[in-house]
This record gives sequence, structure tokens and C-alpha cells, in this order.
Amino acid sequence: METILSLSKYLTTLQSDDAASSPTTQTSNIISLTSTSIHLNPNLNNLAASITGLSISTFIFVIASWRLLVHYSGWLIKCGCIQSSSTTTNINNSGTNVGNVYIRSEGLTTKRILHILLWSAMLIEGIAYIDMLIVGSSNQVNYLCLDILGRGIFEYTTFGILTVYWFHMTSAARAIDREKDVMFTLFPVLLGLVTVCMIGVNTLEAVVLLRNTEGYTSLSEFRSESSIHRITLLIECICWGIHAIIVSICGGMVYRRISSLPNFAALGSKAKHRIYNKMLFPIVCCALSYALRAGWYGADYVSRIQDPNTTFETGAGWWIGNVWIPTLIPSLCLLYSVRKRDREPGSIDGVSESLLKGDYLMSGKNNDPFRNFNRVFRDLDDESAIVSVE
Repeated sequence: METILSLSKYLTTLQSDDAASSPTTQTSNIISLTSTSIHLNPNLNNLAASITGLSISTFIFVIASWRLLVHYSGWLIKCGCIQSSSTTTNINNSGTNVGNVYIRSEGLTTKRILHILLWSAMLIEGIAYIDMLIVGSSNQVNYLCLDILGRGIFEYTTFGILTVYWFHMTSAARAIDREKDVMFTLFPVLLGLVTVCMIGVNTLEAVVLLRNTEGYTSLSEFRSESSIHRITLLIECICWGIHAIIVSICGGMVYRRISSLPNFAALGSKAKHRIYNKMLFPIVCCALSYALRAGWYGADYVSRIQDPNTTFETGAGWWIGNVWIPTLIPSLCLLYSVRKRDREPGSIDGVSESLLKGDYLMSGKNNDPFRNFNRVFRDLDDESAIVSVE
């Protein structure tokens, strides 16, 4: 009986101690329990990551391969590799012959270079995912080196050239006097310097990783202890962030050009939205994708500074937010933006330079802006009116 009374007093004492404990202590215990139960960046199975990444790379690779054949058809005809089809004339709505449409077949063009670089990037990344699928892990030197070459060098260079292409097309169709020529030179030059910096730091990391003079026993040890890896994360965060800002500035310039077009206010809302979507949607998507990748690099860098053993590079959030989305969306935007074959140097995202300058709208032959816009879009979207001739 005395034993039971002693046990009862002991339990009463424990309850009083719990009641007297501070709310801060109880809250910290709850937060600790919650932090261990909720993981915002859970680990992703290597098999699922490799299959998903390989599927995305293969998808873009196939489209880029087909596009290269289409964009190089002029070259193939010129060199006699394939026979030229019969000449087709471009006829407008009234049935009037407005002349033949030609494809440029000389040398490399910006669109062809973009397709070649994107094709190369997806080929390298596809090989990296195949290696990851065979080995069963992303913590391998072969995968990381291929990833550095494909995503860190080729991808950034490809998307950088796409941004310069947008600036060039925007400059050729300048419609606002206050925008100086220096603006269209400054940002492409800045982006070029950033690209060189990006290539340099990724190349340095690959060299350090391959030489392994520090004697790292594993890739995880290299990522947690190597200062060059932390520097690379910081530089990549800055470079992708700068790229996102530059693309946003380019989008603002394009928006101001559209808004300042003669008779643009007379268009209906549906026509305006169509023009905005064609010209601004790819730019906005690219800017957001670059900013997303910069954010993930920055988060990984901060986590490495606070705790070298903490990493974001194996979680599902890293794969989705830093690897797949910023690769897939800008690649599709690139393929959309340069989908037209080289036939009109002044075109930008489906709208001709003459439209941007307002010459087409202000011509004396047609004063209906809605009809003129529709005609231009219909002509630009009519790929059947394009033929390859010598």
C-alpha cells in the first residue's frame, strides 16, 4: 500500500513540473517535432530522377534534331544533297501574287546556332542521365562532369545567345526615341561577360574535380568540403540572377514597342492578347525560370555556409526547381521563338519588323489595323508558303 502511495505522489510531482514548464520550452519541442516530421526537400529516388531527366532530355533532343533538318533544308538543297521542290508563290487574301518566299541557305545563322547548341546540351545531359541510370547514383564524377558541361556551360550559353537574339530583334524594330543605342549594346555585352564567367567557373570546378589533388574520397565529400564548389554555387546564383534581370528588361522593351505601335489602341482585346502572348510569354517564362534556378543555387550556397554537410542537391525540390523546370521551359520557349525558318531578318517571335515599326499599319493601302495584324500573323504562321530555292 505504501508503494502505491509513493508512486501516486511521484506522478503528481511530474504533472506539476510539466504544468510549471515555460510555454517557450513546449513550443520549441513542438517546432523540433514538426521540423523532423516535415521535409520541404525530400530525397528523390535515383531511378526516378534519372528516368525523368532522361525523358525530358530525349524529348527536347528529338525536337531539336527534327528542327535541325528543317532549318538546314536550304543547305541540303544548295549542296545538291536533296532535290528542290517546285517554287511556291505567296498569295495574299485578295488573290494577289506578292512574290516568292525564300529560305536563307548560306552558312550558319543565329537560329541554326541555337538549335545546334540546344541539341548538344541535351545530348550531353542525356548521356549523363544514362550514366546515372546505369550506376544508380548521381554522386559520381562522370555524372557531375557531364552535368557541368551540359547544364552549366552549354545550357547557359544557349539561353544567353537566345537573349542576345531577342535584344537584336528588338533593336532592329526600335519604336521609342528615348531608348538609346547603348542600351542594346550594354546588356548583350554584360550578358556575354557573365557567360564567360559562368563557363570559367564551371570549367575550373570540373578540372579540380577530375584532378582531385585534395584527395576527396567521394563526391559528397567534395561537395561538402570543397571551397571551389561553394564558389561555383555563388557564381551560378549571381549569373542566373543577372540573366533573369536582363531578360526582364528585354521583355519591358518589347512591351513598350507593342504599346507604342500606331493604331494599336484600335485593336480589340483579343487581338492585343494574342500579340502579347506571342511576343511576351516566352520572355516572361524564361525570366521566371532563370530566377527560379538562381534561387535554388542561392539556397544551396547558404545551406553549405551554415552547415557544410547540409545539401539541397539530392532532394526532389532541387531536381524539379533547379534542374528540370529551368531546362524544359526555356528550351520550349527557344524552340517556339525560333520556329520560323530564316526568311525575314526582322522578325521577332512571330511579328515582323515592318509591323513593329508601324510601316505596315500606316501604309495607304490598308487602314484597318485589325485586318492588317491578322494578315501578318496568318502570313507568318503559313509555313506552307515557304520553299527552298537556290
